[in-house]
Amino acid sequence: MSVSRMAQGVDSIVENLFMFFPLFYRKILRYEYITAGVNPVSGQFRLLMMLCHTDRLQPSEIGRNLGISKPNVTTLIDKLIEKGYVDRMHDIRDRRVMHIAITDKGRSFISKRKRLLADIMRKNLSALKPGELEELSRALETFKDIVSRMEEPSLRL
Repeated sequence: MSVSRMAQGVDSIVENLFMFFPLFYRKILRYEYITAGVNPVSGQFRLLMMLCHTDRLQPSEIGRNLGISKPNVTTLIDKLIEKGYVDRMHDIRDRRVMHIAITDKGRSFISKRKRLLADIMRKNLSALKPGELEELSRALETFKDIVSRMEEPSLRL
């Protein structure tokens, strides 16, 4: 494939991704998550989801994973501590190192919100025909497989 055709292919993917997120929220979630009191794209929700899958994270790792600055990470963590969803813990080997860990209350919150989001998505996806569901499932599996093989992007623009 020529360089110009590859660039056109990448441009086409970029345009489709720009359209994907609004379509996902409008068609699959239908903004019902807002009235349900859960926003799956908020920093708090994303951080709690990350912590559900790891033992603990350092604030610098959180900032890198969420793509937010150190002051914003601190504010985010402080809000979650206030709610009782996370705790700050000193590293056993080096007290200068701080770790953030999810609490049982935080796990319970995320578990309930994930069930609520899943119910909303199931209800909205039920409008699709069986063949459309199969096609969407295959497309999402392919998307997940390809994107998971991508290298971490450079933060330099």
